[in-house]
Amino acid sequence: MPQEIVIPVKLDEKTFKRFARFDMFILRKHWVRPLVFSLLLTAFAVAALLIKKEQSGLIAAVLLTVGLGLPLVYFGSFLSQVNVQAMRQRLDPPRSVYLVRLTEAGLEVENKQKKEAPLLLSWQETQRAFRAKGCIYLYVSPVKAFLLPDGQADASDAQVWEYLTAHMGAEKCVSRTSTLRP
Repeated sequence: MPQEIVIPVKLDEKTFKRFARFDMFILRKHWVRPLVFSLLLTAFAVAALLIKKEQSGLIAAVLLTVGLGLPLVYFGSFLSQVNVQAMRQRLDPPRSVYLVRLTEAGLEVENKQKKEAPLLLSWQETQRAFRAKGCIYLYVSPVKAFLLPDGQADASDAQVWEYLTAHMGAEKCVSRTSTLRP
């Protein structure tokens, strides 16, 4: 295993969008509440239809429209915001965003977009790492992650994952093929 792995990260729209969907829907499970909301209003709509009183059909239609419409607006809004963010960051063509050094002592991240001091973190300060299709998502806090796209390191993708697992601990490293734990 190498002593240090250097990853000059070039981010593209596809990787950014895939990460945003992973973070929102798989890791944080923000699809659950809209689904429960939709199921509840659908159940109330069915109940309104079963009562068979005057205006039951209208009430059921309103409940179904709201119960199905609001979650669709929620998901559509999220996906639209991700597209806008990707456009603002001008990720097409891919561009250099940061340089990540994985060392025995920890993680060093140098921002390539702004001149600022490099971020230095020990391995104990890192939160989690997720191996997803085409990328590793390295969370350094519950709300901040660095994306390590495949094929950009000075080591193989397998070596990068092995290095992270060895230094962070297997319990903090989750492959998408395994079960995600909170």
